[in-house]
Amino acid sequence: MGRMAKGIRKNISVPGLLAPALRLRTQEFGHRTVSPFAVDLICYDLRTGAPHTITLAICRDTQAAQDAVDSELAARYEPGQKRNGLLVQIIEHLAEVRSVARHLGAPQALKTEAERITIPAVIWPLAEIRWQELGYTSLSAYVTGLVRYDLLLGGPHLFNGRDARREVQTALNRETQEARERGQSRKLFLDYLIERAQGRPLTGVELDGKKAEIARHLLRHVGAKS
Repeated sequence: MGRMAKGIRKNISVPGLLAPALRLRTQEFGHRTVSPFAVDLICYDLRTGAPHTITLAICRDTQAAQDAVDSELAARYEPGQKRNGLLVQIIEHLAEVRSVARHLGAPQALKTEAERITIPAVIWPLAEIRWQELGYTSLSAYVTGLVRYDLLLGGPHLFNGRDARREVQTALNRETQEARERGQSRKLFLDYLIERAQGRPLTGVELDGKKAEIARHLLRHVGAKS
């Protein structure tokens, strides 16, 4: 993998069950390939520095449970949806997760699909450190976690890299780099959603606890076909 003019090229693999939804999601934001969409997700994650409590729980569960979650996400996804994905519904109806899950039946396992992404040279070292410090086993697993989280929430992005001029992209890369150097994390939409459901602000420890609870409910009622 050599250093190219446009960045660092990396080969990754994504779950076959997620691949169709990933392609549609990529096209929804006007990208012709998965690469710029994946880079947008990576840069956003680097700027927020948030823990991956839910997606790591999915990644570390059985393959059958992962397949069940991926099948559910793919079945639910439609381009142009509002931010009302499975995760949003679970938070709003945590006591009724059984009714939220569609129980699609055991999905047929599919082979992973290969994708090539080009990561800006200034971003790659940060991304490489990030996936390892979070506890993912590979860059592919990290990107898969980001894709799952994006589909779990659904809806628009605050920033679409396709519309950015080169100087704006450069500024965002610099912002991402500076955010990582500061080492501070910031609240996500998910955090505010959980706090709204709880009716009060939560500490970081409380938020992590709620996310762990949500992950358990998600895997129990959606990935229970394992």
